[in-house]
This record gives sequence, C-alpha cells and structure tokens, in this order.
Amino acid sequence: MQIIEAAALLLAERSGKALTVDAVAEAAGVAKGTFYYHFQNIEELAAAVSVQLGRSFYDVLTPAWTELQDPIARLSFAFTQFLEKAISDTGWARLVVQTSETRNEFGRSVRDNLKAEIAEAIAQGHVAVRDPELAADILVGIWLQVTRGSLERVAPPDLSNQALEAALRAIGSARPKSRSL
Repeated sequence: MQIIEAAALLLAERSGKALTVDAVAEAAGVAKGTFYYHFQNIEELAAAVSVQLGRSFYDVLTPAWTELQDPIARLSFAFTQFLEKAISDTGWARLVVQTSETRNEFGRSVRDNLKAEIAEAIAQGHVAVRDPELAADILVGIWLQVTRGSLERVAPPDLSNQALEAALRAIGSARPKSRSL
C-alpha cells in the first residue's frame, strides 16, 4: 500500500515522533481523508510499517535459514544476511535503525526469536554468555552499530564476516565448522 511505503520512507529519514499525517499524506500523494480511511492514527500506521518490516526480515531468511540444524549456524546466517541486506539497501537499513529505538511488535518478535536461538545454543554448550537476554543485547547492539557505521561510510567487502566473528566472540562462541556461511 502506498501509504505504508511512504511512511516507511519517512520513518527511515526521521524520528517516528516527527512523523505526521500531513507528511505521510503528502509523501504518498493522497488526501488526508484517504489516510484516515485506512488508518485511525499515526500509531496504527507505524504498527503497519512494523509488520511490513518484520516480513522483510523473514523474507531475507527463508527458506535457507530453516534448513540449518545448529542454532549458532542459524544465528550466524541471520546476522550476516541482515547485515548484507542493510549494506545493499540503505533505506531498509535506516528504517531498521530508526525503528529499533521504539518498542514495537516487530522488535519484540525478532528479539523473542533471537533469544530462543540463543537459549538453544546455551543449552547445547555453544555460548559462554549464560543469559539469553544479555547475549541478545550484545548481538543486536553489535549489529545495529555496524549497520549505523555502514550508513556513514563505504563498507569493506568482508564487513559481514568480520562483524559476525566479533559478535560471536562477544557471546563466547565461534562459527560452526560444519557449514560455511
């Protein structure tokens, strides 16, 4: 829907607090009444953008991600795929960075999935950090900061691999040897 796409572009460029119905309607090329026909308020639109962003995350992963048996292999695959997507699609990267600063369903869903993967890796003895919440904070923090950096400068060709190695070391793990990513 054109209103959601316009809102995503605007959110990528500015804080969610600066998003207004007028700005979205103008960017989408629709009347304000059209906005209100589809959404009751900006918060409802932001939720729709969040759902679309969540779908884009899972589109990046499937189906290859589900075929990986090892939780560290899945974490590694997701980390590098998301970082490669961020490097190649700066609008998407900006949107993820901007929306990471707000609590939303997309963020909770991604974080819940991440914690489940980490908990499985901890149970299997593949991670030294024993708290899934802390390990998730570390991984998300590194990913977000590397993504921010890639928006400010040209990313070196091996950025994803270097960032992954650093992130895995930070949680006390290593890339699985059984399958290259």
